[in-house]
Formats: sequence, C-alpha cells, structure tokens
Amino acid sequence: MPDDPRPSESFERALEPALRGLFGKGAELDAALAAVLDSARAAWPRLEVDATQFAAHLGAHLRADSELARLHVADLYLAFACLLGDPHALTEVDQVLSSGVPAVFGQLPAGLTPDEVLQRLRLKLFVRSGEAPPAIAGYSGRGALVQWLRAAAVRVIQDFARRGAGRHEAATSDDALIETPAAGHDADLQYLKGRYAAEFKAAFQETLKELSPRDLNLLRLSYLDGVSPEEIGRIYQTHRTTVWRWLGQCREALLTGTRRRLAERVKVSEGELSSLMNAVHSQLDVSISRMLGRG
Repeated sequence: MPDDPRPSESFERALEPALRGLFGKGAELDAALAAVLDSARAAWPRLEVDATQFAAHLGAHLRADSELARLHVADLYLAFACLLGDPHALTEVDQVLSSGVPAVFGQLPAGLTPDEVLQRLRLKLFVRSGEAPPAIAGYSGRGALVQWLRAAAVRVIQDFARRGAGRHEAATSDDALIETPAAGHDADLQYLKGRYAAEFKAAFQETLKELSPRDLNLLRLSYLDGVSPEEIGRIYQTHRTTVWRWLGQCREALLTGTRRRLAERVKVSEGELSSLMNAVHSQLDVSISRMLGRG
C-alpha cells in the first residue's frame, strides 16, 4: 500500500498548474507549510484537522498574487474545520457571527430581523445547496474571516431586499388555512370552518408571532427552505432527534396558543371547538407554510 502523500504533495496537486513551484519546492515548501500549520494549530489547538487535507484546501485557494506569510491562515484553518463538521469550529465561527457581524446591519429592510439575518447566513455558510458546497468553502484567507462574514451578511440583506422589492404579496383568503374538508365532510364542521376562518387566522397569526426567534427560524428552515433535520442539526450543532423534538414543540405551541385565542374570540361549545381544532391539526403543516410565507 503506498504511503499517504505529504502535505506538500497535496498542496502542489491542488495548485493551479501555472502556480506550481511559485511557493517553494522540496524542503523549502515543506518548511513553509509546517510553519503555516504550526501557527494555525497554535491558534486552534482543539480542532481536529488533517494536515494533508488542509494543505490541499490551502493550495486550492491560492492565486498568483498570494503570499503565504500574508494569508489569514488561522482563519482559513478554522473555516476548513467547519467544512469538516468539527463541533468546536462551528462554535467558534458562531461566536464570530454573533459578536462581529451585527456591526454591518444598520437599518434592516422591513420584515428582516438581526436574528433572521444570522440564521439565513448560517444556512448559507454551513448547509450544502444541491451539488454546491456550503458557502464557507469559498473563504480563501485573503482577508480576516470576520470581514468576509460581514460581506456575506450584507449580501444576505441585499438579496432579501431585492426579493422584497419585486414581490407582490400573495393574497390568502381568510378561510384558506382550513379550507380542506375534514374526513366525513360533516356539514356542521364545514359551517364552523367557514364561519370562524377569520378568527382562526387572527389567532394563529398572533400565536406565531409569540414564538421565539429560534423557533420561528426552525419553522422557516423546515417548512419554507426544505432543510432536513440533519442539516438543521448541523447549523445548531445538535442531533437530528433534538431538532425533531424542537419542531414538535413548535407545532404543539401553535396548536395550544391558537386554541386558547380562538376560544376567547368565538362562542362555541367545547365539543365544537375540539372538532374545529382537530380539523386545524390535520392541516397544520399547510397552515404554517402559508402563514410564514416565503421571504
């Protein structure tokens, strides 16, 4: 079995052909890469990163005007560890996001909160989109990671504003959220659904607004963006079963809050209210998707 390639060999193979030899050869290149790796490991001693893999990642991001001594190698090392799913790296970058990125938020477009900017940015950074790698793979180390993240946040805000400027809000009738007939097509239930659709919509919207920013973002990721529990778990650094539990708690909070508010608005018997909420329960996923809307 052949020996694993040295970091310098992986580095050279990852370089564009025209750049090979530009950053040194043989022992000189070995020493330069060893110094780079030592400094990165000193900055992030808890991260588990294979030297040969990182050398290839480094080589793939270099250009003719790059200088190893001027690169933000520790930041690039941290970003690469995020690509590998290292939990310590994800925690560190999340701290950079939370503390360093909000400085560029300024006046956000209507309908976009600071927390949602960060969640949308986490989605772009850490979750694969189709065949494309997560956006964090594009960080090259040419500038500080916090500056790169701030620029990415600005693009998230600009994308939201552009979509909002050209979007016409879809009209949703008051009865659309519970319009699907329940099993049995009970006439009395159909009457209740039609009679109290507006009240239900108001109760559901108020309950939705009371959810925490995290819960709202979980629902958006799951229902609007189609992000799997595994991918959401990676964003929040938790297991998919925990994500399932969180989503279940969100659904239960929506049903409980909506029932309470609906009971305050309409004068129906407990049995009629239960029948109406059973119909709502069967269409809850549709209700969540429609009420959240696509930003």
